[in-house]
This record gives sequence, C-alpha cells and structure tokens, in this order.
Amino acid sequence: MDNLPIEVRKGVQLYYSQDARVSAMLEAETMERFVGEEEYTVMPDGIYLETYDSSMTVTSSLKADYGLQKTDDDLMEAKGNVRVVNEKGEKLSTDQLFWDTKKRQIYTDSYVKIITAEQIIEGDGLISNEDFSEYKIMKIRGIISLDDNE
Repeated sequence: MDNLPIEVRKGVQLYYSQDARVSAMLEAETMERFVGEEEYTVMPDGIYLETYDSSMTVTSSLKADYGLQKTDDDLMEAKGNVRVVNEKGEKLSTDQLFWDTKKRQIYTDSYVKIITAEQIIEGDGLISNEDFSEYKIMKIRGIISLDDNE
C-alpha cells in the first residue's frame, strides 16, 4: 500500500523566524504531511517563498512547481521551473534548488542560468546566501563582463 499523508492542508501560508524576527514566508496551495521512517511535507502544487530583512522588506522571492521539506534536517527542496529573484532584480532559473534553513544557504548541482542587468551567466551548480544577494556559480560558462578595477 502507498504511503498516505496523515495531514492535508489547503491554502497554506507559513512564516519562518530567526533571532526572534520573521525571516521568510512560504505559501503553498496544498501541503501533505507524511510520517514513517522520516517525517516530511510535500507541496505538490507548487510553492512561493519570500525572504525578508530586519525591516520586513522582501529581499528575494522563489517560485517552483513542487516543494519538499524534510522535518529532521532543516532542508527544503524546490523542483520544476525554479525561479529566484533578488532585490537587485537578478533572476536565477534552474530545475532543482535546495534551501538549508540552518546554514541560511541555497544551493544546487543542476544547470543554472542567471540574468542580470548586464549579462547572462550559465553554469552547473550554485551556492548562495538565502536571499540570493551573493552567489558563486560552479562550472561557469557564457560571456561574462569583468570590470578592470576589480
């Protein structure tokens, strides 16, 4: 018999706090919670996530077709048409992205494409802080502009 959810919620909005302040908000049309050898929550109809600074200004947003949150390891996975936008307007596109809430990082080993005001950068893999304001692309490729002063 298939593993069935022990709880199903519709129209969910969750807030995450860090250091006694709201740091992120997650919306999901459907959340299904499962227990067994490990506890996890599936968001099969997509997710939308915002991160906030200390004055509750949105610092980044994430949208994906599917979400999975494992309860025991503070890890969330976003899959399918993952799109992240930071406050500078830089856009990240990938098929899979992980958010480590404890380390406050996002990362992937998948193909990534980042569009900035000046360039398009592609690569295989990325590691970033959770608001996508500072990032490192692995196996980078494409045409990249460099400033001689840096």
